[in-house]
Amino acid sequence: MSTYAQPDWGALARSPQFRELMASRRRFLVAGTAFYSLYFLAYLCLLGFAPDTMSEYLFGSVTYALAGGMSLVVLAFAMAFLHARKSGEWERMAQAVLASAQPGEARFTKVPAHEGSPR
Repeated sequence: MSTYAQPDWGALARSPQFRELMASRRRFLVAGTAFYSLYFLAYLCLLGFAPDTMSEYLFGSVTYALAGGMSLVVLAFAMAFLHARKSGEWERMAQAVLASAQPGEARFTKVPAHEGSPR
């Protein structure tokens, strides 16, 4: 019967570094979601309440409505790029959480194998 080593997730989750990591992710994601949602809502309001303005041509055969719709796509890619850049910082913070565990501290706990498991 074998056992698997599992990290002590509870102790890691209580660490100040982990809490800062989660707070940083939450701030970024809430702010990004709020900004994109408000931008999209403003676009929809312009379409609904100013249809004459949105149907005017910006240049060539491109209307304000089309430009606004394309700006939503560009904004989505910009937000994905910003998220990818920020994820590097979050990865460094996660590594610091793991490294902050004291060498003498029990970082891993043994979990008994399930009966009937092939291992």
